[in-house]
This record gives sequence, structure tokens and C-alpha cells, in this order.
Amino acid sequence: MIAESPLTGRVARRAAQVRPTQAQAFEVKEGQFIQITDMLGKQVAVCVGFNLHDFDETLSPAHTRMGNNALMLREGHSLFSNRHNRMLTIIADSVGRHDMLFAACNPQRYVDDYGLAEHASCTDNFLRALEGRKYSVAPDRLPDPINFFMNVGIKARGELEIREPLSNRNDNVLLKAQMDCLLVISACPNEQNAMNGFKPTDVLVRVYQ
Repeated sequence: MIAESPLTGRVARRAAQVRPTQAQAFEVKEGQFIQITDMLGKQVAVCVGFNLHDFDETLSPAHTRMGNNALMLREGHSLFSNRHNRMLTIIADSVGRHDMLFAACNPQRYVDDYGLAEHASCTDNFLRALEGRKYSVAPDRLPDPINFFMNVGIKARGELEIREPLSNRNDNVLLKAQMDCLLVISACPNEQNAMNGFKPTDVLVRVYQ
């Protein structure tokens, strides 16, 4: 017997294609679903989140690691806030490999690591998306992200190795909101290493009622 899709009977109230030079902000109310799809494969979707009614409460990778007692996310895991409240739950995941260790890329990272000035970055993408929706968040108050589809290996002596994502065309992760959230999602623009298969592409985000 084929299991019924968790989206059966639900209607997409918003859909947006997010390009590697941008991010978009999504208001997701408690009980709604948000689906993040890697449209062409090997593309990281970098996500930061806030309590929609109190921006001092943010999505926290550290509390998520502690709450699940795990470095890796999987179906059924919750994503926790910095106050250890459940913000989101993973309902379905066709990849099973995401990152909770790396910070969002910023302009200084491209200067230091690659000698590239004025390169697009997830941090700048987030700030523009928030400003475009009339939300005011100072750069230093952006929380650390959850990096969906990012494939990070941990070597024997603790070194981190960025590898190509395992996600293929139309792979996705489906999340259920446990509180009213503002999620900001960037298609990572890094083409300098294997993070996005050296060729950043778009992600598709849908919010379901």
C-alpha cells in the first residue's frame, strides 16, 4: 500500500524560484508546510529563521544539534530555536544530508579565501531580502543557518571537507512549522568549491496551507 503524501489536500499559497544571487523571505504560520526543492541538483539552500513575533528568538543549529543529539538531520527531527523551542519539524526528506556547522558565506570570506571582492554572498542576500520585506535586522544579528543539501565530511582529525551535494534534480525537504516563523532562504552563490557542484543554480520554495 502506497503511503499518502503529507501534502495531500494542501494548497500552495506561495511559490518562489530563488536564484543564486538572491534570497527570499517567507512567512510560515504554525501548522503550515514549507518545501525546499533543489531544481537541478547539487545546490545548497541556506536558511535562517526567526520567530515571526519576536526576532530575538532565532533558528539555532547549536540547539538543533543538542535537541536531536545528532550532527545530521533526518526525517522526524525538529529544528530548535535559541530558546530551545521547536520551530520546525522535518516531515519528508529525499536527500538526508544537510549541514549545521558552516556559517553563511559573506563578502569577507570571498576576499580571504579566493581573493574576490564584491562577490555575491548569502549574508548579503539575506539582508536584501529582509529589507525588501520591510524587516529590520542588523548584519551582526543574523543567526547561523541550516544549510539544506550541503554535504560536509568530517575527517579523522576533525577537519571539515566540503563535498558536492548528494541531491539530484527535484530532491526536496518538507518542513512543518511548529510556530509562526519568518524563514529566509538563499540559493548559495559559491562557485569556488564543490559546495554547489562548482555551478550554482536555483532552488524552488513552496509554502502550503
